[in-house]
Amino acid sequence: MVLFEKFFRSRSRNEKKWQDAEPEIRRQALQAFSSDAERLEFIRHETTAALRAEAVALLDSEASLDELLHSSHDEIRHQARDILLARLLPAGTGIDQISDADALIRIAALTTDNELRLQAIGRISDEQKRLQLALEHPVARVRLAAAEGIHDADKLHTLQEHAQGKDKTLYRLAKERLAENKARQQQQQARTDAVEQLLQQARYLNKVGYQPDFNGKLQLLGQQWPELRPFASAEQQHSIDEELNKARAILDQHAEEEARLAREQEDARQAAEHQQQLLERLQQLAGEAAAASAADLQQALKLLEQSWDQTFQQHRPAAGLSKAFENQLQQLLRLQSALSHYEQHKEQLHAWLNSSLADGPAALKAAEREAGKWHKALSWPDDFATPDWFSRLQQRSSDIRSRLQQIQDEQKSRSHDLRRQLDDFSTHLNEGQLKEAGRLSNKIQQGLRLLDEKSAAPLQREFRALNSRLQEMRDWAGFATAPKKEALVAAMEALTEADMAPDLLASKIHDLQEEWKTLGTAPGDNELWERFQAAGDKAFEPCRAYFAQVAEQREQNITLREQLIAELTSYEQALDWQQADWKAVQKTLDAARETFRQYSPVERQAHKRTQDAFRDACDRIYAHLKQEYDRNLQARQALIDEAEAVASADDLSGAADHIKNLQARWKDVGVTPRKADQKLWQNFRKHCDQVFSRLNENRAARKAELDETVAQAEAVVSRATELVTAADDTDGMTAQFAALRAEFAAIELPRSAHQRLSKTLKQAEQQLQQRQQQQQQQAELARWDGLISRLQNLRADADSWQTACQQALPDGYPAERFEQARQGTLSSDDSPRDLCILMEALADISSEEADKPRRMALQVQRLAQGMGQSLNRADERRELVERWLAVADDSLSARFIAALKAGL
Repeated sequence: MVLFEKFFRSRSRNEKKWQDAEPEIRRQALQAFSSDAERLEFIRHETTAALRAEAVALLDSEASLDELLHSSHDEIRHQARDILLARLLPAGTGIDQISDADALIRIAALTTDNELRLQAIGRISDEQKRLQLALEHPVARVRLAAAEGIHDADKLHTLQEHAQGKDKTLYRLAKERLAENKARQQQQQARTDAVEQLLQQARYLNKVGYQPDFNGKLQLLGQQWPELRPFASAEQQHSIDEELNKARAILDQHAEEEARLAREQEDARQAAEHQQQLLERLQQLAGEAAAASAADLQQALKLLEQSWDQTFQQHRPAAGLSKAFENQLQQLLRLQSALSHYEQHKEQLHAWLNSSLADGPAALKAAEREAGKWHKALSWPDDFATPDWFSRLQQRSSDIRSRLQQIQDEQKSRSHDLRRQLDDFSTHLNEGQLKEAGRLSNKIQQGLRLLDEKSAAPLQREFRALNSRLQEMRDWAGFATAPKKEALVAAMEALTEADMAPDLLASKIHDLQEEWKTLGTAPGDNELWERFQAAGDKAFEPCRAYFAQVAEQREQNITLREQLIAELTSYEQALDWQQADWKAVQKTLDAARETFRQYSPVERQAHKRTQDAFRDACDRIYAHLKQEYDRNLQARQALIDEAEAVASADDLSGAADHIKNLQARWKDVGVTPRKADQKLWQNFRKHCDQVFSRLNENRAARKAELDETVAQAEAVVSRATELVTAADDTDGMTAQFAALRAEFAAIELPRSAHQRLSKTLKQAEQQLQQRQQQQQQQAELARWDGLISRLQNLRADADSWQTACQQALPDGYPAERFEQARQGTLSSDDSPRDLCILMEALADISSEEADKPRRMALQVQRLAQGMGQSLNRADERRELVERWLAVADDSLSARFIAALKAGL
């Protein structure tokens, strides 16, 4: 204990010194360090860059410098790299003076100089190291430079499999060189019987592919080959070496494939976890969205959608997760759109909401249309809390609909009453009851004034027809003009009190005057005429003000037309037509024409004058616009001519790209007349469709070819899957599976199909391996049963012992030891009880209460004896079984065996 206390006190003092706040004291502590481990610890904790640099410079071993290449500090990584490069390539030493392959690889990995990297790779003669670079280096140029020095067929196979669907240049290089090797192999002479047998065994080993005993068989062939090598020709030596190297490559490929699958599973797990986090963040944003601004919400949604798209490309999420994200995103996009529109038109919305509702049907209809526009623009999602302004909008819409419905109900009721009155009016006329019909006529006339024009029109026509009948019947009843004129006077006098539109009133006065004229004159009509004329003058009084107002409106329309013409003239003169916004010019002309039409009515003479002046102003503007039209039409016609030439080109891929460029240029052309533009577009589209139709046909043919290849590969994979699920003999199955895998490797597939089918084939292979492992585990359990059976029957009769010995034993447990234990030739000073306690401790199960103190003592003793040793649990178990065989006690045998079983 005193020794430990001194050690810790000394170490504490040193730690305090190099952790001191003063840089100089820490520098002194650094100089006192004697090992790289201490210096590395110092570098990891030092905060001053200068002291870290001094510590890096003091490092002795390359392993320490290699460790610093992964430091989080840039200056440490760069310094460590520079020191390593300086050691590998001292000053004054050229790369042509370095011949060690490991050194050259190290130089290529460390340097940032591309030319030096390529020179280093060019001097590497070890093809295995070149293969490693060609498979793993991230720079395509470096991979190709490394691959150009590879000629070994096994390595080229490895390179070809790795490059398929990933690097066309490497794949083509490997494929061409493998083809050359195959041609040379076909020209080799026959080998001797022994060499040929060894060669066939090596080939068969590669043919069946990787299996549990692959490595053992490969080592056996490697031991036999040096003895047979002197009897083989040079070509045979090359072939056998090639097959053995290919087998080693299969081992490497198997390890790489296992690592790759582990990486893919980890990447998929991380992507799925990230996607779940994105959905949770989106749901969190949904809870806060109603209180956020439209701009902030739009930015947040954009970032989340970009992150989702990136993870979607890495790993396709589950259908439920993807649907939940898309549904939530669409709801938030609707919310953001509503918020954005509200923020832009907030003042207009609140002004409209605060305005009072008009009473008339037309005004209410207009208000209903306005409410519909607001609802369409501000479509608030149902899943979010409704803001106050949207609730007010909904209430406003409800009020408008209620008012309109109320008016419609009133109009319907009045129409129904008038319909009944008209029927009664007709009945009175049919029965000759003119007095009752006259009273009802006045009542109907008053009711029609309360209806809107649409509802009143059909009833008005029927009323006029019935009223005409009433007048005719009154004329016949009078048998003279005097009564008729008296009726006309009465009608005119009635008009003095009539409440109707001025234009309709003037029309009725005119009709009565014309009817008076048709009656002629007769003695004694003066008094009636004066009454008629006075009533007409009095009835026309409201019409005079109306026609004066109409005349004033016509004068005002003339003034507005002249102002519009002046504005167009000024616009044409002031605009810089070289820099004109032609779409704006076109819209200006359209708006001016529409506005001019709205300035009506006007006097006929003024109408012709203003219309001619307006056309002149528009024509002057249109003349400029037409020049732009002509230029743009010519540009689009040129694009059509170019598209027609491209449509017949042989290079379809280039033609498609050219057409896409023409389509983009078509959009860049300025304004054109709609009718002419439509005609040109149809012609242009015809040539574009011709190119894309040919391209689709070629793609379809290529797709059919690829589909056939993929179907061939799928059939191979299907046979492999059926083989794994159907067969029971895994040893024979392994050879058949390897043949199918070789057949699959010979098929050139698109990248996506290759990845998908390779994954399925790999899963089938894993299933095969699992079945093999299960069989091995079952065999191992059977061997342990054989061991336990021997322990149970050590003192049994000969027949029982013979039965127990029929089962095999686990590796490392010789049957001779059990025979010696049965014969009693083994001896030991071990206590059987202690061995049972040790076996229980090894199995981590409880011992009897009385044995717990002894168990603690044995564990301390065993710990002291085992310090510095590295026995594993299997070795300890084997040692305890061997010791038990020497002291086997029947009374404790069941306890020992139970502890042994618990530890398996």
